[in-house]
Amino acid sequence: MFATKVARLILLKILSVNLMAKGKKYGGRVAGTPNKVTALTKSAIAELLAGYHDSGKMQEDFDAIEDPKDRLVIAEKMMQYVMPKMQAVAFTDADEKPITIEKTLIELSKIK
Repeated sequence: MFATKVARLILLKILSVNLMAKGKKYGGRVAGTPNKVTALTKSAIAELLAGYHDSGKMQEDFDAIEDPKDRLVIAEKMMQYVMPKMQAVAFTDADEKPITIEKTLIELSKIK
């Protein structure tokens, strides 16, 4: 009986490999479906941090850091989860060449 189950599993594996090779996919998560483990982990961490914050202990611990540089490093690390990082903006002229401050000042000096 065990041998027939193993044989069936091997046959199913061979068939599924052949079908997937032809572009057909069976089983698994549908695209866009969130991973349950990731969702549970994020939820657990969020609850842990919420409790830490609500107890007031987080603020006490933050205030207990004596070196202002260390406090800024920690604050910067936390900010990246709350505020999006800004992208640099490049200004270009009609020829797609970068516009520099020097070029702008020269152009302004020509205006009379």
